[in-house]
Amino acid sequence: MRMSNFLLLIMLSALTRDATSQGCTNICPPINFGTPVPSLCEGDSAEEKADVTKVYDVCHPSSGSFSFQDFKGSGRVTVISNFYIGCNAGRRESGVFAHIAQKYYNLYGNRTTFISSLKGGSSCSQWADIYQGDAKRLFPDSGVIPREMPLAVSDLSFEIRDDFFTTPFGHPSYVILDGDLKVRHKFIGPCCGFSSYSDCRADTAKSLVDTMSNYLDEILSEETELSTGSGDNSEFVEEVPVNAVCAVGEWTPWSECSVTCGSTSGTRFRYRSVQGENCPEPLQKKSCTTSLPCDDEFDGCVAEIGSSYEIETVSSGFDCPRDIAFHPTPGMHLSHRTEGRDFYPDEGEEAWVLNGYNHSVSIVASLGTARQTTISRRDRGYYHYMINATALAFNTVGNSGRRPDRDGFNYWAVCNDNRNTYMEKKEPNYFMGPTLYNSDPKNLNLVNRLGEVCEEDEECFFLHSDMLHESPACIGIAHDPETVSAYGNVYWAFDSTGNRQEGQLVRFDFSQPHGPGSMDHSVAAIRRFPEITLNRGEDGIHAGMIVHPVTRELFIAEPGANQIIVVNVDSGTFARTAREEYPIYSNALPSFEYSIYECADKRVFAKNINTPTGLAIGPDGKKLYVAERASGDILVFEIATGSFLTRISTNMAKIGGMAFSPKSKNLFFVDEESNSLYAVKVKEECTKPFQPRVSSSFEEEIAEAKAAIGSSSFSLFRDYTCTADPIVPNATFFDQVHTDTGYASDDPNVQAEMVGMDSNAVFLADRIDCDRTSELNYDALLLGGYYCHTCLPGNQGAECDAGGICSNVQWNGYTCDNEYLLVSDTDGNVDVMHPNKTVVNPSDITLLRGVTYRLTIRGELQACASGGSEDFGCASGGPLLVVVTPETASTIKLMVGDNEVILRVAPKADFLDFVCFSGSSKVQVKERGSVLMCDLKIGDEVLVGKNEYEPVYTFAHKNELVSTKYLQFRPSLLELSHDHMVFVDGKGAVPATMVEIGDFLVNDGIVTSIREVERKGAYSPFTASGTIVVNGVLSSNYISFQESNVLKLGTIQTSLTYQWLAQTFVTPYRIWLTISGQKAFENGSWHTIGLYFYAWYVDQSPMTMMLLLFPISALLVLFVGAEFVSSNPFACMATVASFTLFWRVINKKAREFTL
Repeated sequence: MRMSNFLLLIMLSALTRDATSQGCTNICPPINFGTPVPSLCEGDSAEEKADVTKVYDVCHPSSGSFSFQDFKGSGRVTVISNFYIGCNAGRRESGVFAHIAQKYYNLYGNRTTFISSLKGGSSCSQWADIYQGDAKRLFPDSGVIPREMPLAVSDLSFEIRDDFFTTPFGHPSYVILDGDLKVRHKFIGPCCGFSSYSDCRADTAKSLVDTMSNYLDEILSEETELSTGSGDNSEFVEEVPVNAVCAVGEWTPWSECSVTCGSTSGTRFRYRSVQGENCPEPLQKKSCTTSLPCDDEFDGCVAEIGSSYEIETVSSGFDCPRDIAFHPTPGMHLSHRTEGRDFYPDEGEEAWVLNGYNHSVSIVASLGTARQTTISRRDRGYYHYMINATALAFNTVGNSGRRPDRDGFNYWAVCNDNRNTYMEKKEPNYFMGPTLYNSDPKNLNLVNRLGEVCEEDEECFFLHSDMLHESPACIGIAHDPETVSAYGNVYWAFDSTGNRQEGQLVRFDFSQPHGPGSMDHSVAAIRRFPEITLNRGEDGIHAGMIVHPVTRELFIAEPGANQIIVVNVDSGTFARTAREEYPIYSNALPSFEYSIYECADKRVFAKNINTPTGLAIGPDGKKLYVAERASGDILVFEIATGSFLTRISTNMAKIGGMAFSPKSKNLFFVDEESNSLYAVKVKEECTKPFQPRVSSSFEEEIAEAKAAIGSSSFSLFRDYTCTADPIVPNATFFDQVHTDTGYASDDPNVQAEMVGMDSNAVFLADRIDCDRTSELNYDALLLGGYYCHTCLPGNQGAECDAGGICSNVQWNGYTCDNEYLLVSDTDGNVDVMHPNKTVVNPSDITLLRGVTYRLTIRGELQACASGGSEDFGCASGGPLLVVVTPETASTIKLMVGDNEVILRVAPKADFLDFVCFSGSSKVQVKERGSVLMCDLKIGDEVLVGKNEYEPVYTFAHKNELVSTKYLQFRPSLLELSHDHMVFVDGKGAVPATMVEIGDFLVNDGIVTSIREVERKGAYSPFTASGTIVVNGVLSSNYISFQESNVLKLGTIQTSLTYQWLAQTFVTPYRIWLTISGQKAFENGSWHTIGLYFYAWYVDQSPMTMMLLLFPISALLVLFVGAEFVSSNPFACMATVASFTLFWRVINKKAREFTL
């Protein structure tokens, strides 16, 4: 992005800073986009609005755990702080808070508990060192040294923040609870809003002492002593000396081998207890094998497949289906009626199939019943939010215990296999990642074209709830069924771009989604695992990912490595911020975490699988199903040991995603080559199920080991030598002003800040620098409120029916000129309305041929359409699609109840309708300057060459209503019909379709890009020379009737150019104009006679054309001579004199002959 574009985006972000974020105020509940966000506020009971029974681990001053319920009791006070490690203000205040905490603990002991909640990176000990050191420097003579307080908690899952400081409440911030766990005070710290550490002076930061002391003294004075039974904090104050001697126990005997039979290698382990710092590993392992064969190796089966099975086609007609997932609440999204169609949510299951080629989701409703049907929909901005989506995952955790207003149950996310190229219209800027949606159609999660609530009769579109941008070219995604986070929006993604050399695993916690219509990405947590490298293989291949809900293991298919790997999703340690090494990210605020994690537990689960794609865990949780794309088979493994069990043959060529249906327990999968969804159905029940390969003794020994050394210390697949050395993030990587909620990147191709509803965004409407390498950032268009723009992909980015042209409605959406509503008014009459609800007089509507019109029939009305002998059908409470063809009658009659509505159809077009320039093209008119083609008039003298002007003597076509497709050349932005000719250096006049990138247009320059656009209006001015300069490019008045610049007789190429032929065929008309001194009427017909003959001639057989060539050529030469004589006085006089002399000589010879 060049500086001009950067400055424009900075300008556009100005209003957003106030509109999207609450900033440094104590308003509670906090305000987000003008809407209060449910939150714990002063006077509220934490027991009612927060989970006070949740257990938190204390990492300083010593290990331990607590729940807020522990601090309930008369006379007690609990103070909670909310700090981000990247926030200068938080760092500045943390030392003051530590001083207050220790001071009051010294005075009141267990009556006071102070909790320092750490987020955004670093280790607990590092954070403690920071605030303890600051406290000593800020209060050197106080005698108060933080030791016992505060209790430091790594709020890695943001539980404390989301319960007590719900965003967008600012930070640093504090909550004070009394003994009843009632919120007595909730407030922002004094350093909030300061950009640098030094800007918040010491005396400003220390003002927190007076504020907090006043609050605490008031509450503590209400009760003078603890009530009986109150807990204490003694367990946290017994510090373990640094570098204490490590106590190491004896090794246990080696365990049994994990496998009991078969050829798969197993594992043995032994463990020992270790206590203290810098201890050796507590566990060792080694591989083992068994010589015993499995009794069921050749004739065993699995229950969900049976002893025999069949592959059943469930549904077809998809567009390169990549993945399938089952909606956890069938019928929620579609309900009983949508888009004018009836659905039956109580019947069958609901499969969502992700289409890679048309960037949509196809919903197979009432699956497996007689009412099964499919409906497809996508995002209005699919070219960014759902582009080449390759994987889809639902949050299916319906019993998480989360508050209903926070629960991400029924949300879903897609992974986009794209580097943000906007359908290859822009160079990649890698600002791309997973998109989150809420499948509940309420609350604007489902909208019409205008961004309004989608009515039952309208075409509907998804509206995303959030998007993060740290994994371009993402090919796999899985929801994490954890129940710890407040919202449950944690997803794992296969980032195939990674460090631009190899792919990586990335964890996305959308946390509190910004919701439909917002673009605030300031609250999220992205954790990158660069040590877990991933290989995507060929483009366009889905990579299956799934988290086991019990073992908490993530299975990942690596198509490019032919293997399945497993990662413990609860393992790994913060190492450093990712902002320096991976500088493209969604937000620069400290509340947006972007970290690198290391030392995660991982292993290879299965090797030598030929291009693994889809993954599914069996209904019993004990088997993993793997789609082997290259063979078309589905492989079945035991999860506990990795033992291969059996192979399911499908005879498919390109298997993608797989999923088990929740109710029927059948295995479903998609195949890209056949564009179908299939199910593996049991033909015969399984009579000899595979017996477990895992040793029961081994599983018992694992349970014993976890009990002995702790579950967190036990892992068979951990590298105990791996240690992360956490680095405290440099605050310069963060924006510190908390009213800014923008995108961030030091990559100049990515916008620097989020664009909001700033009035300056209107200037983006005039941007036409749509080249792949131009300055214009397409992300800025979306964020500037543009869903319809000349630079956006497809039909200017819009989803109009065939032939429709969109009009942008900034910040809301767009309308289509081929869409109308039919609504009954209070008097029973029928109103025809534009989608923006303005009433339109039917007599003012002209239906264009080649366009499909969507007539949405609202309410109980029934409408039927017909034209001549053509019947367009009927509709009620939904869309009536009217396809206007070249053969459609001149009027269409709509019968709406007892009301008749007549719609006029445009006259039929002929080939001259497409000898055109678009109305937005510009010409140079003498004494008027630059003039739009649509404003050009007969008689205007236009530039036709270098400093040469000629009058426009007629228009072959001038129609402001017709909708036509043009080729647009850049950088000139010349737009002309496909067969219209333009002058190319070294080639002469050639049809537009023959122009190539790199060609040099006469008077302009090198063509850098060519794209097809659709415009309303078509204009074809004629000049005497047959040329005209349009948008600075020398262009022809004419078209080529063959894909050539010269006349072809079959395979024989002549030397007659189409420019000369067309110019000569209209010679008689120009001669008549010259002799008569008249001007033609616009859209006249006499001047077209020659062109019609010309068109007839080139439509003949090569033999006929060859026979007619000589007489026609002779006639054309005669026309040329006649025009020359008629337009040149001297030539005319010489011709007359010669003819007179010739006539006299003939007469004289005749008389002499007679004599």
